[in-house]
Amino acid sequence: MLAWSLLAGSALAAEVAKPQPGAVAEDAAAKVEEVSQTAVQAAFQILRSEYIRGGDLTYDELNRAAFQGLLERLDLGAELIRKAEAERPVLRRGVLAEMLTPEIAYLRPLAFAEEEAGQMELHLKKQVEAKVPYLILDLRSAVPPGDFAVAAAMLELFVPRAELMFKLKQVGREDAQLFIANRGPVWTQPLVVLVDAETCNLGETMAAVLRERKQALIIGSKTRGATVRYETLPLDAEWVLRFARAEMLLAGDRSLFREGVMPDFLLDLPVAVKRQFFDAAGPVKESLFDHSRVRYNEAALIARKNPELDSYIRRSAGEELADDRPALRDTVLQRAVDMLGARTHLQGSPLKWPAAKKRTEPAAPAEVKKAQPVKP
Repeated sequence: MLAWSLLAGSALAAEVAKPQPGAVAEDAAAKVEEVSQTAVQAAFQILRSEYIRGGDLTYDELNRAAFQGLLERLDLGAELIRKAEAERPVLRRGVLAEMLTPEIAYLRPLAFAEEEAGQMELHLKKQVEAKVPYLILDLRSAVPPGDFAVAAAMLELFVPRAELMFKLKQVGREDAQLFIANRGPVWTQPLVVLVDAETCNLGETMAAVLRERKQALIIGSKTRGATVRYETLPLDAEWVLRFARAEMLLAGDRSLFREGVMPDFLLDLPVAVKRQFFDAAGPVKESLFDHSRVRYNEAALIARKNPELDSYIRRSAGEELADDRPALRDTVLQRAVDMLGARTHLQGSPLKWPAAKKRTEPAAPAEVKKAQPVKP
C-alpha cells in the first residue's frame, strides 16, 4: 500500500511539474530572441540533415513555418484572411441613437462608414437643440478596419476648428499626412466614450484623440492597439494578405500601435455577453435597466388576480423561470450611466454644510481682592 502511495505521489508531482504548452512556447520564443543569425541558419541545416525525419523538412515546409512564425511575430501588423471574408460587406450600417435618460444621450456608429459621420452630426444637433447635458459615445462595434478620413470626420464633431487631431505616417516617407479640424465642433458638453478589445482602428483613434485632448472620459477594457491603416493585397485566388501600411500618430508623435488605449475606468465585459446586446433588435435600455417582477399586491387583490400564481405552479413543477436567472446587463454602459447620473444629482443638490459657530472663550474670573483688616 505504501508503494502505491509513493508511486501515486511521484506521478502527481511529475504532472504538476510538467510544463504547460503555452509556457513552453513562450520559453522557446524567448530563447530564439537571444540566438544569433548564424545560429539560426546552422539550426536549419542541422535539422534538415540530422533530424530523424529530415525528409519532412522540405523547402515548402520550412517556408510555411517561416511564414507562420512571421505572422505570429507581426501580430496586429499582418493577417492572412480568405478573399471571401475580406470582400464580405458589413450588414448593419448607420448610427444607433437613443435617449437613455432625459439627461443622457447615446450614440453608436455601427460600421464606421463614410455616411455615418453626417448621421452623427444630425443626431448631435438635435441633442444640442434639446439641451441634453451628457453624451455616451459607444465605440465598441466589432467591424473591419476602416478609412482614417472617416475617423477625422467624426472627430471634427468634437474638436475645435484648426486643431490638429492626428497624423498618418506611411512607411518609406518622411512627411506625414495631417488631419486638422476644418470646422467648429457640434458637441462641447461632457462626453463619455466606451471601448473594448473589439474596438476597430478608427474607434481606437477617436478614443485616443479625445482622451489626449482631455475632452472625454474613457470607460471599458483596454483596446488592442491596431491604430494603423491597413492595405489588402491578393496572394492567390483564395487568400489575401492584410498588412499595416501607415501608422497613426497623436499630436505629440506618440504611437499607440500594439499599445492600445487604457481606459480611465477599467471595466471588463465578456465579448459574448456584449454581442448578445449588440445583435438584439430591441432598444439599448433593455440591456441597461432592471425590471421588477410582477407581484401580488393591493391592486391585484382588488382585481381578484394573482400574477404570482402561474409562476408558483410552474416553479412547483420544477420548471426554471426567467426570473430565477440573473439578467444579463451591459455593465460597462450601466457604470457610465451611473456616473453621469451621480454627477447630475450632485450638481442639482449641492451639499451645504452648516457654518460653524464662532467659539467664544469664557471671560477670565475677576481677581478677588484680599480683605483689609478693619481698624477698631
